[in-house]
Amino acid sequence: MIRVADIGEMMTAVEAIPLFPLPGTVFIPHTMLSLHVFEPRYRDLVDDVMKGSGFLAVPRLRPGWERNYELAPEIFSVAGFGKIVRYEPFPDGRANIVIMGLGRVAVRQELGVDALYRVAEGVLLGDELPQQGMSSIDAQAGRLRMMFAQILGGRPELAERLTPLLQNEVTSIPLINAMSHLILPDVDARQRYIEIDRVEARIEMVESMLAGAIVTAASHA
Repeated sequence: MIRVADIGEMMTAVEAIPLFPLPGTVFIPHTMLSLHVFEPRYRDLVDDVMKGSGFLAVPRLRPGWERNYELAPEIFSVAGFGKIVRYEPFPDGRANIVIMGLGRVAVRQELGVDALYRVAEGVLLGDELPQQGMSSIDAQAGRLRMMFAQILGGRPELAERLTPLLQNEVTSIPLINAMSHLILPDVDARQRYIEIDRVEARIEMVESMLAGAIVTAASHA
């Protein structure tokens, strides 16, 4: 098993976190993001990150980014961050990387650094649990598992790839995040999702989408 990070390392990492902004991607925790790195500034970023802690954040660029892309277009202040767990460099400086999503960061301000890429001061965002604690979340996640299994029952082509999500080895919050990654329809919905602190509110969002998928599947049966 890959040792990724503990909470102390993550809190330290986000105090000065390199940014890899993307226009159409929202990086949800507990998912994997594969990227092909080819722009000079992001080659430098990945080189420096690999020499250091391995952490970086992937904020979504705000609409209108095209007008200012070569400089510093605006980003959404809440972003997913993670650690590079696979690095495949090419002789010409390009690289393929895989980032494991570890959490959410709120960008406070960007830092002036002597680099081609952007670096920000951030704060680690936690998950707000209900008063009943994880027992309540586990019960709600169990309901999501049953709904998800109902959808997969009518989609055998997806069952082999997605059945691992139904195993109890996947704990509740990673399960909820993984489902959101699969079913939220667009980047706006995904951005709203990662900006939510309350886990129960995230569950409601996922449950609503699953319920819609079940109704759609039934109407086509």
